[in-house]
Amino acid sequence: MEHNEKQYIAGFNNGYILANHEPLTLSSVVKGLQSDNSYIKGLLQGQLEFEKVQSRYRLNELSRLRDKSIDKKNRDME
Repeated sequence: MEHNEKQYIAGFNNGYILANHEPLTLSSVVKGLQSDNSYIKGLLQGQLEFEKVQSRYRLNELSRLRDKSIDKKNRDME
């Protein structure tokens, strides 16, 4: 595995973990960063991936709640 790829993966994993556990710290760290460094690119992508996963989770939860509400209304109408 190439050195840059290892840095990217380490950054991605750290970005994902920090986004989950210390989002404010991560935001402070990456604020204004513009680097071609593989680690920084990975860090930013890890943060984005965590945010995508959270958004999908929230959408699925809203859909589940909406379906549950519709089912309840349908049962009440019967």
